[in-house]
Amino acid sequence: MSMQTGRSGEDGRSGVLLGLDSVATRSGWLLTALCLAYVLTAVCLRPERYLRLSIQYFGTFLSVLPVLLVVGLGLAALIFGGARPIEFMVHMLKERGPGGARVVLLFFLGITAFTAFRITIPEIVPYYADPKLAEIDLSLHGIDPWVWTHSIVSEPASMLVFKAYMSWWFMQWFGVVLFVAFWNDPARRLRYLWAFALTMLVCGTVLAITLSSTGPIFYERFYGDDRFAGVLAALMADPHALPVRFAANYLLDAHESGRSQLGTGITAMPSMHVAIATLNAFFLSGFGRRWAVAGWCFAALILFGSVYTGWHYAVDGYLSILVVSMLWYLTGRFVLPQRKREITGIGLPMPEPVSR
Repeated sequence: MSMQTGRSGEDGRSGVLLGLDSVATRSGWLLTALCLAYVLTAVCLRPERYLRLSIQYFGTFLSVLPVLLVVGLGLAALIFGGARPIEFMVHMLKERGPGGARVVLLFFLGITAFTAFRITIPEIVPYYADPKLAEIDLSLHGIDPWVWTHSIVSEPASMLVFKAYMSWWFMQWFGVVLFVAFWNDPARRLRYLWAFALTMLVCGTVLAITLSSTGPIFYERFYGDDRFAGVLAALMADPHALPVRFAANYLLDAHESGRSQLGTGITAMPSMHVAIATLNAFFLSGFGRRWAVAGWCFAALILFGSVYTGWHYAVDGYLSILVVSMLWYLTGRFVLPQRKREITGIGLPMPEPVSR
C-alpha cells in the first residue's frame, strides 16, 4: 500500500512538472509570436530604416554583450558558486545557454524595432501634445516641476542625478534583462519578459505615438516658445550636464538630418526611463526587502531626474508608473496563478524551479 502511495506521489509530482513545462512553453511561444509581430510591423513600416538600425545595433551587441556576459556570470559565480565558480559558470551556460541566447536575440530584434518606431513617430503623428502636458504639469504642481527640482539640488549634488539618469539606468536595464535571460525560474522569468515586452509595446510605442511629444528640452525648437528657457539655461551652466547636452544635440541632429542612428528618436510621453526603472523595481522586490528598497529608491531617483534633466514633464513619469503597475499586475495574474493552481491542486509543495 505504501509503495503504491509513494509511486502515485512521484507520478503526481512528475505530472505537475510536465504541466509547468507545458504552460511555460505555451506562454513562451505566445510571447515570441508577439515580439516577432512587433518586429515585422516595424520592418513593413520602414524596411530600409530597420535594416540600417539592425546593422548598427548588431555591432554594438557584438562588442558589448560578451563583456556584460563575462562580468555577469563571473559575479554570479563568485556569489553563488561557492568553492567551484568555474564549474558553476559552465553549468549555467549549459543549462540556460540556448534559452538565454533566444532571449538576447529577441531583445536585439525588439530594441531595433523600438528605435525604428521612435524615429517614425512624428511621421505618423506630428508633435502636438507638449503645450497640454506642460499645462497639466503646472496645474498639478502649482509650478513647473523642473523649477522645484533645481531648487532642492545644487550643482555638486546634480552629478548624482545626471550619472543615474544618463549612465546607471542603462546598466540596470541591460543588467536585469541579461540576468533574466539566464535565470532558472521559468514562471517568474516569463512574467518579467511579458511585462517588459508589453511595456515597450504599450508605453514605448502605442502611447508614444498617441501622445506625440518632444519634452521641455526641445520645446522651443519645435513650438517656438521659450517657456522652458530656464531649464535650458540651468543645463548650460552645470558642467555635470554635459552628457545631457551632448545627447540632446545628437537626437536633434539625427531628427533634422533624417538619419536613422543608434538610440535616436525624439519622444517624451510617457517616460521609458521611468517605465523601465519601475518595472525593475517591481522585479527586484521579489528578492527581499533590501532589493525592494534599492529598486524603488532608484526608480524615484530616475523619476526626479527625468524632470531635472529637462527630458520629461512630471506627468510623463506618472503615466509610466501607472501603466507599468497595471502591466505587472496583469502579467502576474496571467503567469503565476496558473503555476500555483497546477501545483496546489493536488496538494504538492512548490517544486524547485524547472531547468530550462
